[in-house]
Amino acid sequence: MVSDEAKILKILSDFKSLIETINSNKNFTDLISNPLINSVKKAKVLKIISEKLNLDRVFLGFILTLAKHNKIILINQVFKQFDKLIDKKNGLTEVLVTTANELEKNKAVQIETEISKKIGTNIKLKKKIDPQIIGGIIIQLGSYMIDNSIKTKLTEDNL
Repeated sequence: MVSDEAKILKILSDFKSLIETINSNKNFTDLISNPLINSVKKAKVLKIISEKLNLDRVFLGFILTLAKHNKIILINQVFKQFDKLIDKKNGLTEVLVTTANELEKNKAVQIETEISKKIGTNIKLKKKIDPQIIGGIIIQLGSYMIDNSIKTKLTEDNL
C-alpha cells in the first residue's frame, strides 16, 4: 500500500520527471500519441526510459499498465489530477492568476499572501501569461473567477 509519505513524495517526483521527459522530447510525445504504434512497443520504450530515470517500481507498474491499456496518451491529465490530490491532501488550494506580462516575484508573493488571507487557506499559485488581456489580472479559484482585465473592461464599455 502506498500510504507512506516518503513513498508518495518519491512517486510525485518520479511522475514530474517522467512528464518533463515526455513533454521535452517531441519524438517521445509523438510515440505516445501515435495510435498506429501498438501498446506493447510503447510499454517497452516507457520501461527503458523509466529504468534510465530510476523510477519507483510501483510507479513503473502503473505507467506500464496505462501503456498496455492504450491510456498512456492521458498521462498529462492523470498527472494533473494526481498533483491536485496531493495538494488537497496537503491543504493547498490551486489559484490560477492570468496576467498580460510575467509577474515580478515580489508581486506574485504579495498576491499569493492576499488571496491566502482572504480565503483562509494556503494556496498554490499557478501563473499564466496571456497578452490578449492587455493588462490587469484574472484570478480563478475553482469555478469562481474575478476578471479585472483591461480586455474585459473595454468589452463591457462597448456593450
